[in-house]
Amino acid sequence: MSSQSQTIDLHPDVQIHALLSNPPAVNPPAVNPPAVNPSAPSALPTILFLHFWGGSSRTWSFVNPLVAAHYPTIALDFRGWGDSTGPDKPDGYWVSNLADDVERVISSLDINDVILVGISMGAKVAQLVAARGKVGANLRGLVLVSPAPATPLSLPSEMREQQLHAYDNAESAQFVATNVLTVPYHDRNLPGFVVEDMLRGNRWARQAWPAYGMGEDLSEGVGEISVPVLVLAAENDLVEPVERVRSEVVARIPGARMEIVQGSGHLSPLDKPEVVADNLLKFVGQLQTGFT
Repeated sequence: MSSQSQTIDLHPDVQIHALLSNPPAVNPPAVNPPAVNPSAPSALPTILFLHFWGGSSRTWSFVNPLVAAHYPTIALDFRGWGDSTGPDKPDGYWVSNLADDVERVISSLDINDVILVGISMGAKVAQLVAARGKVGANLRGLVLVSPAPATPLSLPSEMREQQLHAYDNAESAQFVATNVLTVPYHDRNLPGFVVEDMLRGNRWARQAWPAYGMGEDLSEGVGEISVPVLVLAAENDLVEPVERVRSEVVARIPGARMEIVQGSGHLSPLDKPEVVADNLLKFVGQLQTGFT
């Protein structure tokens, strides 16, 4: 696997950082290659990873190498997070803004076949991209991990205030990461990048999701999503519980299929990266053979 970073200029105040990874030029043939549907595309699709509120491209650090051994991958930093820049204004971080950026990156990098993989906030962005249809036939499928629904979520004022300050300092970010977002890291050290990413987000990006992003109603159109969709819900998710994912995401997208990641909290790419990668690779393999 080879990787390189690239910065894509979208606007004077929006530069998107992307980590591009590619599999080895030649992979050994499968001992028993799967049957192929003659109508299925033969080119390898690109897997485009979208992170959660408080993350970056590094959210996928444990999953990406497992997937990039087989398919080209791109992990983005949303505007205002990681190494991406964003506008210095409070209303520049709507989910629709993030979806615009994703669509422009796909166009800028001339990606012909893409599978969007989003977690939490990134999954809400992925749903909007698919519902709007601007990517057209280039979009092959969606994998929604612990997805925030396209329907609006309104928090009580006290909880909303807590979220607005969740990433104010290292102590509060560490508490959220270990006690709310993950399971195995209750008794062992978090990867260092988790808290770093939470603190690196600019002030407007950090505030946008609890202030207005999670409350955006983007549900109109999700019923028209026509690509195959895999939903990975986490068994012990405190943020997006399994039943809400089932009723607010799976039930609204035609043909969506759900798998449950056992023993994982909200951040299954950190808690159970092998399980996430296995499910993703199986899903992409089914798309490639034409049998879903």
